[in-house]
Amino acid sequence: MRRLTLSLGLVTAMFVMACEDDTEVDITAPTITLEEPVMGESFAAGEELHFDAMFEDDVELATFNLSIHDNFNGHSHGRVAVTPFDFDQSYTLSGKTQDVHEHIDIPVDATAGPYHLVVDAIDAAGNATNFADGSSKEVEIWITNEEMAHVHFEDANGTEVEEYEGVVGEELKFYGEIEDEVGTLDHIEIVVGHLEDAEEHDHDHSHGRVLEENIYDKDVEAEGETSVLLQDLLEGESIVVTQSDLDELEEGEHLYLIVKVTDSDGNIARHSIEIHFD
Repeated sequence: MRRLTLSLGLVTAMFVMACEDDTEVDITAPTITLEEPVMGESFAAGEELHFDAMFEDDVELATFNLSIHDNFNGHSHGRVAVTPFDFDQSYTLSGKTQDVHEHIDIPVDATAGPYHLVVDAIDAAGNATNFADGSSKEVEIWITNEEMAHVHFEDANGTEVEEYEGVVGEELKFYGEIEDEVGTLDHIEIVVGHLEDAEEHDHDHSHGRVLEENIYDKDVEAEGETSVLLQDLLEGESIVVTQSDLDELEEGEHLYLIVKVTDSDGNIARHSIEIHFD
């Protein structure tokens, strides 16, 4: 009987130890709330980019990585040597929650154009965020510089305007000048389409994200030109917005005229102006 009692006691002790060792395994990746920058936000070369994000984990945070790379997609046409801004750095995190704010210097010679900003995070157990479930974050931002081309949106009398007035079902007319005061133009894309508003608008009409489906889209080669007129590029074109086009707009969306200009130095500028319909 004594031997049986000892055996039962040993089994009980082993069971208690096993329960103590059976701790819960952390399999949940961190979460990222990206506050700044917002989709489509613009930053000038030679100035700072403000990064603000909240990182959270159910057990313990470890690190996050912030990278910025160009999204030119061959728009420089392989004829020039561009100097895209490139940034890749990892940072240490601790605790279950951490608010991070960083100021990132943009080189003064950074090529203007669209860039991808990507944020990933890992917790102390090695669980990593990913794009499949949306836990990693990516936004498109734009870098501007003083050498890129500019667009002046005007009315038929040559006066600069803040928006165009349109009539549903009637042909739209656009006027203005596209110019490069430093070098020469190379390629121009003219689009009438949706533009999701970013949280704030800057002064050069460059905020927002162009959606995939456009009402009108035209590519123009302008190699060697220093200035062209928008109305000349659109001569003979018929651009009409129907009521069904407007009905497809989601809340907060508007129709814009968007002009993307690539210059001979590889800079890509984007300017947009809202088309207002009564």
